[in-house]
Amino acid sequence: MIYVLVGGPRDGQYVDDIPHGYRPDSSERPASPYDAIEGFEMIRAVWLPTDRARLRVLRH
Repeated sequence: MIYVLVGGPRDGQYVDDIPHGYRPDSSERPASPYDAIEGFEMIRAVWLPTDRARLRVLRH
């Protein structure tokens, strides 16, 4: 499976593992035969900026 990164600092990159700050696109439509590269399924992963204040509250 190949992830296409959308938004954020790595916008447009193709990766085989989702980096920190990105999540699979839950609104992704079912894959078509054109959504593949050499037999690998492509899934969009969207950038989700984190709210540092919210993270501090969750850690305490």
